[in-house]
Amino acid sequence: MKRTFLFFFLILMTPFVALGATAQCPRYSVLIEGTTVNFGVTYTERLSAHKVGKGSGYNGRWQIDTFEQISVYPSAIPFAVPPTTDRHDLGNGVWMVSTCAVAGNVIRCATTTHNMAFEVINNKVRMEKTLPWHGKIEGSTMSWKFHLENPVEPTMTGIIAEGPREPIELSIVEPASGARYRFNYDNPGILRMSLVAKVVPAQYESDVAWSVPELEGSTMNPKPEALRGSQLDISYTKLPESYTAFGPKKVKATLKVGSCIAEDTRDIKVFYSRDGKNNPEGKFYNWFYYWKQTPPARPQGQLVNIEFGGTQFDQCKDFHVPALFKPAYMYKTIHICDLTAKLDNKFSVTVPKVNRTMPATLTTKQYVTTTHIDTFATIMLHEFVHFNAYHTWREGKSQAQMEADDQDWDGVPDHLEPSMDFKPDTLQTYWGQDPDWKRMGGDEEFLAYETASTYSIGKYDVYDWGFPGKNWP
Repeated sequence: MKRTFLFFFLILMTPFVALGATAQCPRYSVLIEGTTVNFGVTYTERLSAHKVGKGSGYNGRWQIDTFEQISVYPSAIPFAVPPTTDRHDLGNGVWMVSTCAVAGNVIRCATTTHNMAFEVINNKVRMEKTLPWHGKIEGSTMSWKFHLENPVEPTMTGIIAEGPREPIELSIVEPASGARYRFNYDNPGILRMSLVAKVVPAQYESDVAWSVPELEGSTMNPKPEALRGSQLDISYTKLPESYTAFGPKKVKATLKVGSCIAEDTRDIKVFYSRDGKNNPEGKFYNWFYYWKQTPPARPQGQLVNIEFGGTQFDQCKDFHVPALFKPAYMYKTIHICDLTAKLDNKFSVTVPKVNRTMPATLTTKQYVTTTHIDTFATIMLHEFVHFNAYHTWREGKSQAQMEADDQDWDGVPDHLEPSMDFKPDTLQTYWGQDPDWKRMGGDEEFLAYETASTYSIGKYDVYDWGFPGKNWP
């Protein structure tokens, strides 16, 4: 058999994996490995296989699952080697396709496909489709070497494991798919999760290994600590610093018996208690702490300063005011009032739907209702209009200059109003005579309300992981 010797890392196939199902494990499996050191280079070969063919005892065909070659040099490779993919013909119709790359002082290759297999007859081992016997089985120990004459190659050895005769079954009972978990209102906040897996045969229950979400900034306490067993209780203490730690996560259970692997996964979602105050800062509500980090806090992509106005700051004292921009208080700052105290449990806000480019909104009363993070997003857009109007039209001007520019006191400079479809001598060009909407507040306020007419409801649902919220109403 012809074969090019490589100081690379080859991954040929993965072991048989069953997802949330019954898996018939191989009767026999083996992991063999060996290492040599030449001129300071540590070279390791590692191969796993399992019996798939008929034959008594170990005799028969063995499928190669994984084959690894790892070359570790004393220092980093001094030149860049771009990843390359090549097909290697090993002779006699045996082949593999591998992709190679360099990382630091290690050269690795990953083979995506191959047709390699062993043939075992009377405790002698050879590569299928070839004549030379390069390996043997003594007792339950298998050994193999690709090139017997090559001193650089190691002889790989390992103990053959006997798998279960019956199929194995693994399925996650808890959590259910789509299960929702949240941090409570305690300080520090705690999130608890119970994981349960069903295993058949039950003798393998202790071998179940769990993979659970890491919530950066939160301390995870699993019981048992090894994250193994058919039942697992996990608590996360302290809310994460970033909103990105919340949302969709995965829980995975894995059971490995020999070279057979059974897996099951569940998609879950992680939330914070919206009206709690147990975020890392601990000063204001969790919704305010986390929503300030998200795109809705950057209206039109612009960075602005956001402060919590509560119920006592300026017009936040007015029950009907959810937010305000007050330039005299702090430069370029939008104040968000206490929405928990002012709004219902859904943070519902209904405002006039008006828009100069939508004629129907200028003749027929229409409304827009937002909830949860959509409300935060629309009031930010609304206040950003006032923010922009001040810094564009009034900042740095005296009272006399502002009065000269805007004689109808609608917030929009008179000389700009005709081009904006507003009347320069009218406080509120549209709906100004309607008894319900006449106190909208002028044409600048009309511009602010226009933002709600073009806002796409649900645009920011992927950032709302509060309870209650858009993803847990």
